[in-house]
Amino acid sequence: MEDQVKRRAYEMWEADGSPSGQGQQYWFKALAEIATAGAATIKPARKRVAKVKKAA
Repeated sequence: MEDQVKRRAYEMWEADGSPSGQGQQYWFKALAEIATAGAATIKPARKRVAKVKKAA
């Protein structure tokens, strides 16, 4: 994942004209973007419904 963040941060940095001294900001922007995209793929847990036994 670190390589993915590094590549995305670099792409964003280049697209913004390669501003100096802002590498960490781009790192965190890329990390947030990738984490958000990853979280969107997680399926929510299914709720378990307790079975009710009928009286005989």
